Amino acid sequence: MDTPDPSYLTCGDDTYYATIRWGVTPGPGFDGEAFVDALPGRLGEDFAVAETVDITSPAVALDHSGGTVLDVKVLEIDGGIVVDLLSLTPCGVGQPPTE
Repeated sequence: MDTPDPSYLTCGDDTYYATIRWGVTPGPGFDGEAFVDALPGRLGEDFAVAETVDITSPAVALDHSGGTVLDVKVLEIDGGIVVDLLSLTPCGVGQPPTE
């Protein structure tokens, strides 16, 4: 899977944060609810459950001890399953990296 390019947004004078979104299509037989339930334990103690989202699709919001937020949703789209991951970094000092 390719890592998408992050989007950088200003959050103050000389500070920015980044968002990165991935869409992953798992293989046949994937159990989205079991995946979401097990994810916090698999990521380790640096991640804490911020919120278990009560929607029709399995979802969880996680906070990392370094300030990053990770939202994970398992969605049915056009008859297939997609795991949607959205990461938001804390504000960083300086300017975003340039390519």
